[in-house]
Amino acid sequence: MKVKLMFVLSVLAIFLLSSCAYEQPVPAAPKVYVVDESMAAEKGQPKTFVVEENAPLAWNTETKEKRSELNKIRALREDKDEQEEFYYESTYKNVRRIVDDELVVGYKKELDNPDFKEVVD
Repeated sequence: MKVKLMFVLSVLAIFLLSSCAYEQPVPAAPKVYVVDESMAAEKGQPKTFVVEENAPLAWNTETKEKRSELNKIRALREDKDEQEEFYYESTYKNVRRIVDDELVVGYKKELDNPDFKEVVD
């Protein structure tokens, strides 16, 4: 019984090993990435980047200036938001008030944030 089982397993192993054929690699063609208009920073025309095998980071150097400009704009916007939040915190730091029969001391983001608008019927 063991001999038959070993024979069947060896035939199966030989069959599996012989069925795996070596494939020749296909020469890689450049990859083309098209950024949809909704994702593009400049509306009107889609952006296209060709990524070649010998220079995979070429798109990085092409878009470096635009990305740094967008990063600067984002950083300035975040800094402006932080400065505005600091202004409200410092303004309301020593304020004491009663809201809904509770004493509120200092700045509370839920109450003092000017972007927070609640409609109550």
